[in-house]
Amino acid sequence: MTAQPANKWAVFEKLGLGKPTIPSAQQASKWLVSAYRLLGFLILTIIVIVLVGYIVSQVFFYMSKSWAVPMQITTSDEKVVSMQAQVGEQQNARDRLADELNQAERAIVAQQMFQGEFVKAIKGDLAGRRAALQKMKSLASTAAGTRAAIANQNRAYSSAARKRMQQEYAAGLIDRTGMLSGNFQLAQISGSNLSLAEKQAEYETRAAELEATARSLDAILESAESAGDTALSYEVLQIKQQYEASRLELAKAVETRNTLKSSLARQDKLLAALKGSAYLRAIEDKATVAFVPYGNTEGVGTGASVYACKLTMVFCYHVGEVIELLPGEVSGRHPSRDKSLRGQFVEIKLDEENADAGETDVLYIGGKPFIL
Repeated sequence: MTAQPANKWAVFEKLGLGKPTIPSAQQASKWLVSAYRLLGFLILTIIVIVLVGYIVSQVFFYMSKSWAVPMQITTSDEKVVSMQAQVGEQQNARDRLADELNQAERAIVAQQMFQGEFVKAIKGDLAGRRAALQKMKSLASTAAGTRAAIANQNRAYSSAARKRMQQEYAAGLIDRTGMLSGNFQLAQISGSNLSLAEKQAEYETRAAELEATARSLDAILESAESAGDTALSYEVLQIKQQYEASRLELAKAVETRNTLKSSLARQDKLLAALKGSAYLRAIEDKATVAFVPYGNTEGVGTGASVYACKLTMVFCYHVGEVIELLPGEVSGRHPSRDKSLRGQFVEIKLDEENADAGETDVLYIGGKPFIL
């Protein structure tokens, strides 16, 4: 068993370190107060830095006219879905108008063809009826001359035959039966005269009908107005009614076509405006877009440089250029304030090495916000 040294700090004293001093309670309290003060100073410094940064950020974004907010537009975006639904609805309406316009065009062509063929048919019918009229007039004239000649001959023959029969009857050459038979033959001759007169009257009546029909058809061909004072036969009146009905249908089809053309032009403009909207253009072109408020659009133009910053507004670098300021109004959020703003989308072409710049919070168009 080795004996314990009388002084356990003797080794330290030989080395010149001496006996360590044990802090008193008062010293520990001072150290604690100093630690609290340091912690409070650090917290206050952090608060001041954050406050100053916030104020600087608010003032900067209030004064800056070059910032833009990148937007991620997808096919499932609510506005995109809504606009695609509107485009589909308007496209269906446009297709219906186009179909109705085609029907109106076909109706116009059909009525024009009908009227053209109608006129040809009327002209052909008119030519045939005029030929028949000339023939009937010729037959009526021939029948009148023939009837007059036959009637004169019949009267002469009847007078001579009646005298001869009376003389023969008085001389006893014929009996009463022979006398009655002769009178019957003379009556038949008179009946033939009546038959010739009826035939002549029939020819003249038919000629008059053909002449009236020809005048009516000629009046229809000239114009509807000239037919107003012309007496039309029932047959020709029905023909005219068909022609007038076709003219009315043609006028209606032309008015419908003109109305549909105007409606179709308006529908095309509406569709072009919808398809040219910023959201649909961004989806169709698969483009990178950024929201630019109206107050910042003055310096935005094709070819303008686009910058991104590592610390919001400092340490900025070139990431791409502007392709086009898309038409149409959109709404977006302010980068530092929870405020909705009105503006437009700008299509951006990012450099290959900075393709992820579209995921940053804010971009700057036209130049760096500061020299850094």
